[in-house]
Amino acid sequence: MLVGAAFAIQLTGLAQRLGAHPWWAHKVIWAGIPLGIGLAMTAWVLRIPRNTRFIGFTLFAFFAFAVAKAGKLRFAASFAEDALAGQAWYLGWLATCALTAAAVASLFRYDRQTH
Repeated sequence: MLVGAAFAIQLTGLAQRLGAHPWWAHKVIWAGIPLGIGLAMTAWVLRIPRNTRFIGFTLFAFFAFAVAKAGKLRFAASFAEDALAGQAWYLGWLATCALTAAAVASLFRYDRQTH
C-alpha cells in the first residue's frame, strides 16, 4: 500500500508540486517510508490506540509541512545563503513524508486484541 502510494506520488511529481526541491523530492519519499513504518510500529508496540495514532501522526505531518514551507520561503528570500532555512526545508519534507507514512500505516494496522 505505502510503496504503491509512493510510486504514484513520485510519478505524478506531487511532492515537487507541493514545494519540495526537484533535486531531492523523490529521495524524501523513499527515506520517509521506513522512518514512518518505524514510527507506526513503535506507537503500536506502546499500545497507543489506532485513532490517536492516526490523528497524532496526521497533525504532526501538517506541522512538518508548515516547517518545510517556511524553510523554503526563508531559504529563497536569503538567495540560498541561510543554511538553517535550507535544513528546515529538507528535514521538514523528510518529516512530512515519514509522518504521512506513519499515519497511513497506523490506519491500516490492526490493533491487538486483549481477552
